[in-house]
This record gives sequence, structure tokens and C-alpha cells, in this order.
Amino acid sequence: MKIVVLAGGLSDERNVSLSSGTLITEAQRRTGHRVALVVLYMGLEGYDGTMEALFGAPMPEDWKRVSREAPDLKKIKAERQWQSESYFGVGVLELCQQADIVFLALHGNCGEDGRVQATLEAFGIPFTGADYLSSAIAMDKDLTKRLVEKLVVTPRWQTVTVTEENREQLIRETALPVVVKPIASGSSIGVYIAKDRRELDAALRE
Repeated sequence: MKIVVLAGGLSDERNVSLSSGTLITEAQRRTGHRVALVVLYMGLEGYDGTMEALFGAPMPEDWKRVSREAPDLKKIKAERQWQSESYFGVGVLELCQQADIVFLALHGNCGEDGRVQATLEAFGIPFTGADYLSSAIAMDKDLTKRLVEKLVVTPRWQTVTVTEENREQLIRETALPVVVKPIASGSSIGVYIAKDRRELDAALRE
């Protein structure tokens, strides 16, 4: 099969995505597939070869390692020559249309929240994973828990908007230990386990 692996979106989990995409591409090539790894946001900027040549092109070794530092998304946006608000870089959709299927190795709100899935569906491009509506629902942790709470046992939770005005009250009233997590993020980015009030304060501030 001809497969395009999409990685490296525009989210805090960009580095995790690049690592996932590289390892997925290597694994698929070992099984005999022709695979092109493309960075969703940057696309084919600066590339002057044929699209066909991408199905087998070498990959940067440093993408396999996940940096401990969060990506500087403002810097990444500034580095893209095509100053567009589109999540899809130059040539990405055209490349995807040449594949039998697109493997989504995207993490975070740029790739797991349904927007990429909706675009691919609109173009009639087959892709791995859930459809756009399921992806959008699952990305919202509060909505997902409310939908499945009568069918699936999950830890008790509370969804809050943290402000300077209510942070102290939340610190006083929240039962410990507690996990603090963004409502729409994946992997372990932004996840904190607070065992005392000081740790909860730091987590809520972050």
C-alpha cells in the first residue's frame, strides 16, 4: 500500500507526534509498504523533488527522540514561509490524495479534535482512527465523561475554569490527592498529580 503518515501538527504535543510518526513510518516500511512521512503544518515547503519520491525518503534521526521541552509554537508559526492560518501546509492534501490511506500520527488539539478528520473526509481521503464527530467529542474530557458515566466507571471529576478570583477557593475545597488536566489535551502534556495544597496551587497556576 501507499501510505502517508501525518505528524507534527501545531500543538504542545508536536514533538511526541514527530516521534510517533517516525517510528510508525519505519515499522510500516519494514512490512513492505511505501510510506511518506509529512509534517502537517510545514508541509512540503523547501522540497523540490517529486511527491512520488517522498514514499521512501529518509527521515531525520532526531525526530525519534521526544524533547522534554514543549515546542515554541510561535516560533514554528514564524518559520513557516506560507503565512496562512491553515493547519495543512503546502502540498499536504495533494500528497494525501496520492495515498491509499493516511495514518494519523497527530497528537493534541491539532489532529485529535476532529478538524483534520473533517478535512480529510471532505476530500474523500481514507484515514485511520475515528471519524471527525467522534474525535471532537472524545477530545472534550468533560463531555466524554458525561456521555459514558452510566456505562463506564471513571474517577469522580469536576470541570472548572480557573481564575485569580477562584483559585484560592479551589485550593481549599478540592479533595486531595487530585489529578489536574486540561480539558482538551492528549498524552500527558499539562497533567499534574497534586498531593498537597502547594502542589495543587502550582498545577492550577500552570
